[in-house]
Amino acid sequence: MTLPRLQHHRAGPVLRLAGAGSLALMLALGAAPALAQQPTVGTPAVGQADRSMRVAPRPSRTVVPAASETRFVPDEILFELAPNALAETVLRRYGATLITSRRVELAGTTIIRARLEAGRDLRAVLVQMADDIAIAGAQPNFLYELQQEMARPVSTTASGGVPTLRLSDPAAARATPVPRRELPTQYVVDKLRLLDVHKLARGATIRVAVIDSGVDIGHPELRGAIAGHFDSLSEEFVPHAHGTAMAAAMVAQGQLQGIAPASRLLVARAFSGRASSASASGTSLHILAAIEWAVSQGARVINLSFAGPEDRMLSRGLAAVAAKGVIAVAAAGNGGPTAAPLFPGADPSVIAVTATDADDRIFPRANRGSYIAVAAPGVDVLAAEPQGRYAFSSGTSIAAAHVSGLVALVLEKRPDLDLEGVRRLLTESAVDLGSKGRDPVYGAGRIDAAAALARALPLTASRP
Repeated sequence: MTLPRLQHHRAGPVLRLAGAGSLALMLALGAAPALAQQPTVGTPAVGQADRSMRVAPRPSRTVVPAASETRFVPDEILFELAPNALAETVLRRYGATLITSRRVELAGTTIIRARLEAGRDLRAVLVQMADDIAIAGAQPNFLYELQQEMARPVSTTASGGVPTLRLSDPAAARATPVPRRELPTQYVVDKLRLLDVHKLARGATIRVAVIDSGVDIGHPELRGAIAGHFDSLSEEFVPHAHGTAMAAAMVAQGQLQGIAPASRLLVARAFSGRASSASASGTSLHILAAIEWAVSQGARVINLSFAGPEDRMLSRGLAAVAAKGVIAVAAAGNGGPTAAPLFPGADPSVIAVTATDADDRIFPRANRGSYIAVAAPGVDVLAAEPQGRYAFSSGTSIAAAHVSGLVALVLEKRPDLDLEGVRRLLTESAVDLGSKGRDPVYGAGRIDAAAALARALPLTASRP
């Protein structure tokens, strides 16, 4: 198959956003040569080292994973072409077959996804690409996992499997006919003082996106809350517990109380998993496509309740998201106290959230680190599940969803706030836990929805 220079095959819809591809973002990935530091002319002063010929090194074109890193699709590669390079020539050179290519304006580039021939070693190919002038950037197609423990069911429904549906199937949008049942107390309501908070803000006018597994958009808790949906996977749609729980934590308005029940939800599936499984995985390219769609649909908040390796392409996209005034909130990760930082939580362009229980104790399996901004309720949280069910859920995932909901409340009153403004408001209003001041366990402390909203409101409105 012959590939013209700028014509690309696409497996999904082409998503274009005005003004997103800046040179600064391309330099962040190393897709263009680094701007070298200008040499100093003259003789150094006494006692000073001669720095006249010191030049900043050129960033590598490629990301070669460490030998211990296994969180990527082993036979796939993502790469960007240099100007005037031919995709067909590059694919032939490295023994690869085109899977798809996608223009991702948030990352300022066209990303080509290719499959390596059997026997080709991904790391060896990436090392070769580092010196190839036809390559602007290359990396693995990294894998990310949802960050939630296996849910404990609250009650059971009639036997039978979860139906397999496409989002376009009208049955997917119908509310699940289940009887109203008595549910346990939702401690998050009292912990975050939601009854008082919702007298001041409910998230009206704010669009919140959840990038996750398949959300049961017919669940009674989500009735009327969905503003749009997108599927970056080319497979049958299956409602999944994780995505459904995250969505309801933000906007539930049935028997549960979501943090921002008047917000409009943008549902984007980027994670594939069986309905009966607590886990699901997603790749760099699927996640980027979902994030870009959410931004194009007017999202002001994007919830990222998953974790995995550092990814320069994804980081570039998140930097563009922040530059547009969109607030990304991410799970800190469930790797445990000694785990290395997980991404996108550790990315500077997001607000990282850890989890606490009803007594403000840290979730034992939560990551620690200086990147954690705040904590939020995330242990034994009453959550929605597909087919009208409910379950107790624990992890930094649902904690992040609670913070995303709070951000929607804040933005309803202060739509002018950017990422740093929101981060500052949340951290300065948080309830300090653990060591005095900010620490690697709780960050600035557990969110205080009432205090955060009071800071967002004019003085006359917050203190009648």
